[in-house]
Amino acid sequence: MIISRTPFRISFFGGGTDFLDYYREHGGAVLTTTINKYAYLSVHRLSPFFRHNFRASYAQTESVLEPSEFSHPLIRECLLFLRIKTGIEISHVSDLPGRTGLGTSSSFTVGLLHALHALRGDEVNAEELAREAIIVERQRVGDSGGHQDQYAAAYGGLIRVDFTGEQLVEVTRVELAEERRQALESRLCLFFLGTEMSAETILREQAQRMPANETALGHMRAQVDEAQGILTATGDLRAWGELMHDAWQHKKSLAAGITNPDVDQAYEAARKAGALGGKVLGAGGRGFLLLYVEPEQQAGVTEALHSLARVPFAFSPSGSQIIFQTEE
Repeated sequence: MIISRTPFRISFFGGGTDFLDYYREHGGAVLTTTINKYAYLSVHRLSPFFRHNFRASYAQTESVLEPSEFSHPLIRECLLFLRIKTGIEISHVSDLPGRTGLGTSSSFTVGLLHALHALRGDEVNAEELAREAIIVERQRVGDSGGHQDQYAAAYGGLIRVDFTGEQLVEVTRVELAEERRQALESRLCLFFLGTEMSAETILREQAQRMPANETALGHMRAQVDEAQGILTATGDLRAWGELMHDAWQHKKSLAAGITNPDVDQAYEAARKAGALGGKVLGAGGRGFLLLYVEPEQQAGVTEALHSLARVPFAFSPSGSQIIFQTEE
């Protein structure tokens, strides 16, 4: 048996500029970090005594004879992509629900690819895992979206990812003193909005509106430089929170479904209680609300959002890892 552990991510700045149609022409960049919430994927070889050749357990259970028969598109396409022909059993458990803006689909894909490679005895690095996950999700399955989540899941940590017109990707670790890292981490609050749904409609609209969104996306791309400068300097981090507020105003303009009255109400209540800025993670409209709040204001913000569950978290320095492996 092999078990992989792959982190979820929170994206700070630059989301939307990692769409291929945008960065192919303009270049893109994102600033993101993984957190200590994970997807766990286990794979185990099946003996020949079962009636099925492949079995997968996630929110439901499937038993099939061939990989192509799986209903779960990511499982099906990972197996077909890696040409897995021997019978195996796959199991997935997660620290947080999927379809909530934390890059869970990419964490699932990266984690499953990692475990399957380990099962085959392959040596695979973070760059290869990220690129393979993009092929599976964006090309083989055909899901809409950018390319940042796969890199975050594979590399892990606080990173800047630059995308170029030649489809070259550069990952840079943002090195911070421990005190500075803790200062940022202690000022970020995560609240669950209580909704789980696919972001596909929002992402497709965002992709269709790419020409109209060029000005906003260019501004959001520039904010990555500004945010990195704030973080790696020694000044007051309040500027980071204010920049998050500015970025959220631009993000809301990218597609109609990115926000809704419930999100707006929660965000405004948080701001009135002392939050400097924030955003809905992922494509928007559902999932998790990330806020920048100075420590002395956090009790008030938590009270203002009493109907939402606050989720404690910390930054995670590592990407996808094989955490358990038995001998064949």
